[in-house]
Amino acid sequence: MSGRPSTSSTTHTQLVAPTVPAAVHALASPPPTLIDSQLPAYLVPEILRCLEESTLHVIRKRRREEDELRAEGLIPRDNGKGKAPEEEKRLLDVELAKKVERMGLMVGGYVAEKLTLARPPLPSHLDIIKFICKDLFLFVYAKQIDNLRTNHRGVFVLQSHAFPPLVPLSSHRGPAADLEAAKQASEIVTTAYLTLSQHLLFPQALIQGALARLGMPATVTAETSGLPQCTFQIRTVPKSAVTSSATTPAMPGSAQPS
Repeated sequence: MSGRPSTSSTTHTQLVAPTVPAAVHALASPPPTLIDSQLPAYLVPEILRCLEESTLHVIRKRRREEDELRAEGLIPRDNGKGKAPEEEKRLLDVELAKKVERMGLMVGGYVAEKLTLARPPLPSHLDIIKFICKDLFLFVYAKQIDNLRTNHRGVFVLQSHAFPPLVPLSSHRGPAADLEAAKQASEIVTTAYLTLSQHLLFPQALIQGALARLGMPATVTAETSGLPQCTFQIRTVPKSAVTSSATTPAMPGSAQPS
């Protein structure tokens, strides 16, 4: 046989792993972003603003009708009480919270029912909370909860370090400055923009609606100590209390029920 090497060698050239960093590769070939994943960021603020404007219109229309009745002497005069901007803002917050609550309860219940349609029932409260942290938040906000804590006595604390609805409110000035600006905005009665508490109305009602549909009645409160961080506190409610009185979400940032 000849000592020449065979031209039909069966050896294959080994592929060399790319040296491009993963972050650069992700920029060059980003994962596809679906339209529905961006809908909450665009539609929910506009819906809340529309509800706020319509609620303010109803409040002012009701006030004009009451003034006409007082002018005709059909109802007693209020000596100017209830006409201050603070009273108008209080009524606006209460009425807006009721409307957003109904909307969030309905949406949260439908989403929870859709995600659990082909899976066995969740056996415990902890399993339900884990479903909220993982499946529900990933479906609605494309991001899971970052931290979950519980005292094993019916109280659960869910923490998101960068809650998507609050990310647009943050800026380069830092969490403390952004939070102070949001608090100052909440003191102004206007429909030009949403206050910080109004951005948290829908998410906490969404969570409460999902919990109710999964058989876990609870009260949900939301607060933030620095944008875009957000903390949800969930307190289970005995079934006897649910049958005697309706469970409604508390106003964001309010004192927790004892």
